[in-house]
Amino acid sequence: MLPSVLAVVVVVAVAVAWWSWRGRLDQYLARWAAFARVVALAALFILLLDPGIANHRRDRRPLVLLDNSISMHAAGGHAAEAARVAASIGDTTSFGELTRGEPGGRSNLLDALTGALAGGRAVTVVSDGEIADASAIPADLLAQATVRLLPRPKSADVALIEVQAPQRLAAGDTLTMDVVAQRTPGAPDTASVVVRDSTSVLLRGVLNFGASSRARVHLAGPLRHGLQGEQWLRVERVGAADAEPDDDVRWWRLIITATPGVVVIAENPDWDSRALYRTLQDVVEVPIRGYAQLQRGQWRRMDDLRPVAAAEVVAAAKRADVLAVRGDVTSWRGLGKARLLWPGANQTGDWYVSAGGVSPINGAFAGVEPDSLPPAAGVRPLDGELSHGWIGATARRSRRGAPVPVIGGGEDRAGRTITIGVDGLYRWALRGGVADQAWRTMIASAAAWLLAAPEGDSMRARPVAPVTQRGRAVHFGWTGSGAPVPVAIQLRGPRGERHDTLRFDGAGDASLALGVGRYRYALDAGGTGSFAVEPYSDELVPTAVTLTEHTGAAAPAARRRSLRELLWLFGIAIAGFGSEWLLRRRLGLR
Repeated sequence: MLPSVLAVVVVVAVAVAWWSWRGRLDQYLARWAAFARVVALAALFILLLDPGIANHRRDRRPLVLLDNSISMHAAGGHAAEAARVAASIGDTTSFGELTRGEPGGRSNLLDALTGALAGGRAVTVVSDGEIADASAIPADLLAQATVRLLPRPKSADVALIEVQAPQRLAAGDTLTMDVVAQRTPGAPDTASVVVRDSTSVLLRGVLNFGASSRARVHLAGPLRHGLQGEQWLRVERVGAADAEPDDDVRWWRLIITATPGVVVIAENPDWDSRALYRTLQDVVEVPIRGYAQLQRGQWRRMDDLRPVAAAEVVAAAKRADVLAVRGDVTSWRGLGKARLLWPGANQTGDWYVSAGGVSPINGAFAGVEPDSLPPAAGVRPLDGELSHGWIGATARRSRRGAPVPVIGGGEDRAGRTITIGVDGLYRWALRGGVADQAWRTMIASAAAWLLAAPEGDSMRARPVAPVTQRGRAVHFGWTGSGAPVPVAIQLRGPRGERHDTLRFDGAGDASLALGVGRYRYALDAGGTGSFAVEPYSDELVPTAVTLTEHTGAAAPAARRRSLRELLWLFGIAIAGFGSEWLLRRRLGLR
């Protein structure tokens, strides 16, 4: 291809130069000026067309992809030896890193290998073989690279791989926590676990593995009196030391509020009140407490049926961010910052519920046919209660007659209020499928609207999770209004203060690479908070070796080399046009 392109370029350059100097070629200097133009134009056309040439030059030293993930630095890992081996083979570049030089929490090889092989050099991979995306690497691509393995030995170890617990509780609540552990061969059949705050042990338990490699323990206990605010809990395996100490500790952030965020009052306990309480526990993150009046004037907590005084119930209702009342709502209307009132029905029959107008709970009925929802047992029309609010749902008796409003809400000086005038919605939860999804979405949307401050939330970004594993980026989600914009952030952590900027992608996600420790942050746009990067990483737990050691089966193909890499071509073009200009000046031309 290159010879034909050169021939065309020379012909075109000669033609253009002849046309430019056709009337003066009898002059000696003019002929040299035309020649200079031919050379300059030829060089310029070659650079513009860039047909390229095959690069037959081979780099003598291979390119080495060195695994720098956390597993290489864990107990039994061979990070130092791998670095020496890589340096002895060729030019080294790392993969599996969080940032340059900082071990990462996930060993992904595909992108690094693809880019390395495209460079036209021999490639060697030095790793422990625990590659997370090995199944996604094409076999023919991996076969082109040489693989050197330095696997770590699987010593006796117990790792706490998962912790599940509430993130918010109210003072006096019971703290429950599920801890999952994994052991390697040779580790003991049991392991003791404790949960500590800054001063004392809150929970204790024992993991029993038996014949399995995994075990789960459920821990539960009341919060210590006077424990409030933000608490950083340490979930620890205690006892004799094992192979890897960093996978024996997990961190958990718990917010303890003086009062529950949501209070559920069951004036007349029934299936609807029970479904409401359980669903709110599932869909709302704030602490929830429920009270049921089993007999007139005798109240019990809905979680453990412990007797409580009526004064405690009233005090909790007054301080609640959201007060949800099922039954007689008369004495509760003015309590709480926001209210979900659910009085009993006064018209029985089979009532079919469907979406009303534009409302915060519209999403619950999107794409849902009214006939796919079980009929309600009765309704209390809300015609007289929604003069200035919104209607979220209507109902028709036996699918006939005019629809009547049965779910609605509004806002006044006392705060936001949603009223549900439908009995038997627990049937939606029991039905499952579309009906259960509609029920849960409706309660979640209603709670979100009631909990939202009327003036809106000034926080423009929040950490996606309060605790992030070591070796992974800390992600922030955009929570402000409008399209995401960069937000300056100030961090205070174990290494002092740091100033950075959160830059969000199209999905509203931004990330920061940080070391292990607890951090306080302040956003330039307003808002503060805390998060942590814990010492634990999934990479600390030994996994299967997914690579096999082998020598590259195919030599790298020679790659195309751009002519624009040849700087002397630019020099020829500049020299040619410069010479022509000087000769034109000598001839008295411009």
